[in-house]
Amino acid sequence: MSALRPSSLPKLAVCPCFEGRAEGGADARRGILLDRAFRAELSGSEERLALREQLAAGDNAAVAWAVGEVRRLAGPGRLLVREEDCSITMLGLRGTADAIAPEAMVLFDLKSGLRYSCTEQMAAYALGMMEARFTGSWTCHVLHCDQRETETLRFTHEEARRMVTGVIGAVRDPGRQPVPCLYCMWCAKEETCGARRSTATEALASMDPGFDFAAVAADPARLGRFLSACAVLGEFREKAAEAAIAILRSGGSVPGWELVEVPGEESVGAETVGHHIAALGFGPVLAAFGDMPAASFRRLWAERMPGDRPFPGHTVRCAEPTFQLRRTTT
Repeated sequence: MSALRPSSLPKLAVCPCFEGRAEGGADARRGILLDRAFRAELSGSEERLALREQLAAGDNAAVAWAVGEVRRLAGPGRLLVREEDCSITMLGLRGTADAIAPEAMVLFDLKSGLRYSCTEQMAAYALGMMEARFTGSWTCHVLHCDQRETETLRFTHEEARRMVTGVIGAVRDPGRQPVPCLYCMWCAKEETCGARRSTATEALASMDPGFDFAAVAADPARLGRFLSACAVLGEFREKAAEAAIAILRSGGSVPGWELVEVPGEESVGAETVGHHIAALGFGPVLAAFGDMPAASFRRLWAERMPGDRPFPGHTVRCAEPTFQLRRTTT
């Protein structure tokens, strides 16, 4: 089954009908490039210099952080980084870790972008390593490079096998049913899934004159279902808007809708500002740019300042926390 591979197991654990898209988006392409740079830096290959030129400064910093974590956690033994050396098989599946320290019974996997669960994928990798090396436990370090966070997952053979076989069994179950979830955006069935259509219909029911929103808002269970339905309907709306814009731009018509041209925002290049910054004054220019995110200032400080000069943490200001909803996997 094409969808059944280690990297898809976390999604299949939530929806056993998930099917990954054939084409990858910009995030996927960035992830592949970061992965190549990560391996090149660890191996010391000449390719690392060319890759540094291709990556933005922030991406180079993310890779450097991940490499530092590997050096810190791998131990003194061998470190395998070539793809052919990091290939892992388990229960008929095949995947590739990003780095393996075999003597330390540790592997590493680089993740970029938003942080999502990868427990089942790591369980599969750990299972393959344990069965190949006849050991009863294995440790996986997941390097979330954009967040600068290392997630450590430890598995026994029994735990890993139970987790992986559970997902495989659910996927191969003839009676499996799709489950609308946050992974729908990556699924090839996003626009055709019957479960998503049914969920969207729940949101449309709010147009019925008899719909009692106050009753829904007062019932946590109904409120959760209503929000999920609205989220799915919103995703369909985005797709519909893209289709409508394409029709209108090609000269067609969509009853009830028209295109409105929004002027692009004007800007002045950073190089121009830099050329005139002495005359304009550093203070006014920086004030116009606004506050810099603390994470960006920390990275810039680490890149530009001497190692013995401590970061001025007392200057960091923290705004009051805000709250926003995020869909869970269930």
